[in-house]
Amino acid sequence: MLMLNDMFDELNNFFYGKGGYKSFPVDLMEIENGFLVIGELPGVAKEDIKINFEDGVLTIEANKSKDENAKYLIDERDTTRLQRNITFGEINEESISAKLENGLLYVTIKTKVPEEKPKKTIVIE
Repeated sequence: MLMLNDMFDELNNFFYGKGGYKSFPVDLMEIENGFLVIGELPGVAKEDIKINFEDGVLTIEANKSKDENAKYLIDERDTTRLQRNITFGEINEESISAKLENGLLYVTIKTKVPEEKPKKTIVIE
């Protein structure tokens, strides 16, 4: 007979797959010259968060974990891998910055400033 926690684990695995990722809530705001992503990651330490930008996609991964050696009397907090992918257009990759404050991750992304190309004069033959 399955225990109640085992049933929840089975249901979770049905939707997310073993070893799969869960999502987490984010806000995406347009700011002057770019974007601001705010993600809710309560209980996640900054060393457990990885942020990458590749091919126009911002990927935020986080691991929520607990002490595996502890003997829990109540074990309700979720431990899982979290991930969000957000696709952007042309941005200045070097300008991406992030900070974690009170369980909120702030990722600031600046758009590329269009380069001014010199005017080309065409000579008529």
